Amino acid sequence: MDDFAPLFVDIDLPEAVLLRDAPVLEISEPKVPKAAPTLHPNDADAIWYRGHGAAMTLSPEGGILAWTPENGLGIAAHPAEPNEGHARLTPAGGIAYIREVNGGFVVDAAVVEAEQFCCAVRLTSPEGQARTLITLNPAGGDNYLFLSEKEGLLEWRDDAGSVEVTMPSPGPDMWVLAGYDHGRLSMTAAKTGAKVPASQTSLTASASLATALSGSSDLFIGCRSHRKGILKTLGSSVIHDVLFWLDIAGTTPADLEKITQACRFAEAQGDAS
Repeated sequence: MDDFAPLFVDIDLPEAVLLRDAPVLEISEPKVPKAAPTLHPNDADAIWYRGHGAAMTLSPEGGILAWTPENGLGIAAHPAEPNEGHARLTPAGGIAYIREVNGGFVVDAAVVEAEQFCCAVRLTSPEGQARTLITLNPAGGDNYLFLSEKEGLLEWRDDAGSVEVTMPSPGPDMWVLAGYDHGRLSMTAAKTGAKVPASQTSLTASASLATALSGSSDLFIGCRSHRKGILKTLGSSVIHDVLFWLDIAGTTPADLEKITQACRFAEAQGDAS
């Protein structure tokens, strides 16, 4: 077989026409995962109760006298009547709740003539027994709406039992999002750092609940009311953040994206002062 002399050309040839003894390895830059988008909860239209020292007014003994929302946007929470200095910040931040001890707070007239609202709570619940997380309690009403965790099960329902949504808790570190829309309830939950999934919605709406919430309602955090004696509703957890939205139920894809971005921002800020 005849030997062929190499051919030299003074032009650049495409790689596909070149014969090489070994393939050319392409070196590419390592892919850096994109950071999840974040949005300050206030910019996401939320009232943000952040569990850190700068938000708290403390008594000389260290009890929390007032919990001011971030940037002063919203009504400050104050201790519920049975909370006689029981609530304390943990060393790492977040408010510690003790089983059968009332460390609850209340935001007076947080919702007036409720038609839609939603609330996202970030908590740590190692035992799956956080019990009452939030309550919407109408002034002078017999019925109220509460979010709780009991034996690893999340429950968003009214006290009269006319409407409810339940699901397993993803705990121990998690977000729970509870929504209300003209008597219909919705809820979803995710581990801290995960995307908030689509909500589970009650099959029916409760006309009686809508009537109960048609006036002014107080928002309780960590308890159900000013009443003493209902200790079985008080559990063990650390509540880090409470984000509250008026006028949205938090169920549309656009709302869930905005809420997820607000959750990411709250996580990034952490509980530090």
